[in-house]
Amino acid sequence: MSFFRNTIDQNKISTLPSSIQAIIRAIYKAPDLSPGKVKNIVKQAQVQEKELLPWADFDHPQQDCYGRKMVYDGGFFDIMVMSWVPGDFSALHDHGYAQWGAVQTFGAAEHAVFWVQDSEIRTLSRQIMKAGQVIGVGHQLVHQMGNSGTHNYLSLHIYGNYTREENVTADARIFDLDDQDIHRADGGAFFALPLKQIKSRETCPTPDFLTRLRHQVELMRRVQRAENIGQNESGKSLEALTKDLFDVRHWNSFVNDLEEHLDDAGQNNHSAFWKLLNWELKEAAALQNSVSAFENKEDYFQTYAELYDEVLGKPCLDEFMATYLRFFIKQYDIDFAHQKLISIGCGTGLTEQFMINELGMPQEHLYGIDISEAMIKVAQTRIHAEVGDALELDPAIKMWDLTFCGLNVFQYVDHTFLQQVIEQAARITSPGGHFFGDFITPDHIRGYPHVIYSECGDIVSLRSPELIEKDHYMYQRSSIVNVSKKSGKLRITNEGQHTLFLPPLSKVREYFKQAFDGGVDMYDAVSLTPIPADADTCTSTRYLVVAKKAK
Repeated sequence: MSFFRNTIDQNKISTLPSSIQAIIRAIYKAPDLSPGKVKNIVKQAQVQEKELLPWADFDHPQQDCYGRKMVYDGGFFDIMVMSWVPGDFSALHDHGYAQWGAVQTFGAAEHAVFWVQDSEIRTLSRQIMKAGQVIGVGHQLVHQMGNSGTHNYLSLHIYGNYTREENVTADARIFDLDDQDIHRADGGAFFALPLKQIKSRETCPTPDFLTRLRHQVELMRRVQRAENIGQNESGKSLEALTKDLFDVRHWNSFVNDLEEHLDDAGQNNHSAFWKLLNWELKEAAALQNSVSAFENKEDYFQTYAELYDEVLGKPCLDEFMATYLRFFIKQYDIDFAHQKLISIGCGTGLTEQFMINELGMPQEHLYGIDISEAMIKVAQTRIHAEVGDALELDPAIKMWDLTFCGLNVFQYVDHTFLQQVIEQAARITSPGGHFFGDFITPDHIRGYPHVIYSECGDIVSLRSPELIEKDHYMYQRSSIVNVSKKSGKLRITNEGQHTLFLPPLSKVREYFKQAFDGGVDMYDAVSLTPIPADADTCTSTRYLVVAKKAK
């Protein structure tokens, strides 16, 4: 035990805030401290961020990852204040000789904890801390903190070791997953440390895909900031880091780690891993977008359109749409060769091209419409299609024998418009004509795959669905991230959130009956068995609606 423990220099602490004085006295008084005990001491002190402002350093040098000021040096323990501006992130690190301690943040700090064992390093958790939250810090803790928000904030740090008389946090390990080195350093746990601040190097544990991915993303951001002000002393090149981060050689590591956490149905079986993987991929997508010209931000579906056929269009056409199209033709005695068809929300025109090539629909008889310019750009290579809103079509100018709407497009509209779009479909359908299209049931989430692989195996689509309520109506909201190697390097795109209205089947049937006076039929879109009028769902969670307009 340090002989300094029982002696407090009252003059030294008299100018400190009362809450900090309370922490100091409690540390000297405690017989045997641990991370949990220090955490409780800090919580009981009720420190306020305004008390720490004298040690704020929001104007810290750009090459530093955060501001770092000593508040009290007690020999066997230190109290410090860190300052975080948006974009500041520490490296992955431990705390040197520290055996116990605590950290309190006064903003929405991003905090990640890592597991290091058997020459491996993996991410255990990543969370956004609440302002005022306190965490305990032990000798085995390897973590990372950062400011991924939009506001500055401070954090309070206490680190201690009874066997030390000074430099409690010296000889800290900083994990450089880029060089596969552990750097020993005595100062801040900064990314891209200047070479002169590295005391020694040793072999670093091997990271899994998502841990390395996020490390490289933050490292690139740090090097980019340093290069922008001409202060990159790390020996690392932004160009080389960019090339390496999205190198296709990481594909197998990504797929192998992903498949370890999936069941046979393509559902994730480890919710913590799934949350982390999606988080880190979205950060990488944002960085890749900022350093490339891949995406057209004016069109939400720009990147999605380029991958749509591979991960959704072709699989759905092969698995159930082609079958129900043939069923519709046979069941309702439809001769495509003599029909004029409009496809509402035609997307890339893949299904419509199938109608032309395989089902006898004359190309000049088929017209597609979609609100996405990106989708229409692809569709126009296959069919006659235009950007437009189906609600603006005038039946006085043109009507169609067949009105088609595939892949639950009608459910992308808000609940307040569903009846309106069904009524519009009836208006533009000629007397004696038909509407046909597919929808998803309110419980579609039970059959919704979390991962979809393209047939050629070079695209993986990650999908995270959830049920939400809006104005007393049910919706399915799905977050979609696509990873592709088609371009010869990893291309990671965050496709955002896609929200679908989930009306009861009885409500959909009612709306069609009101709009179409010639009868309405519903079938399971996969098995094509009729759905009873009082049914809540169907086996496949996808259903086909056929509605006829009387002559």
